[in-house]
Amino acid sequence: MSSEVENVAQDVEGKLAVSSDAPVEEAPHSSGLTLEERYQLCRSVAEECQMEDELRRLLEKKPVIYAYDGFEPSGRMHIAQGVMKAINVNKLTKCGVHFKFWVADWFAQLNNKMGGDLKKIQTVGRYMVEVWKA
Repeated sequence: MSSEVENVAQDVEGKLAVSSDAPVEEAPHSSGLTLEERYQLCRSVAEECQMEDELRRLLEKKPVIYAYDGFEPSGRMHIAQGVMKAINVNKLTKCGVHFKFWVADWFAQLNNKMGGDLKKIQTVGRYMVEVWKA
């Protein structure tokens, strides 16, 4: 059974304000970022994006976007793992993305992490979640 931690952000939908005489203007997002700024911030967390047009459409039209991050608790977290995940999650959350973290405790047990002791694995998983929250 995998544990789930969800970071809840405010629900917001980016819309376009259209007038027959005026140029198309973007309605403000709760973050204060334009659609283009949100798109660029989302793109900054990865080297490549398979479907850039789809990402832009999601940011423009979808009221709630979910991102999933699964990890296998296997011991102490190293600084790069903790810091980079926090930076990237914060960037995406600022864009209005909601996160669901999946603690792959059964996978860790199958891979004999922490000696295959599920209680220890779950304790390490909770520790990792707390580090990211901090």
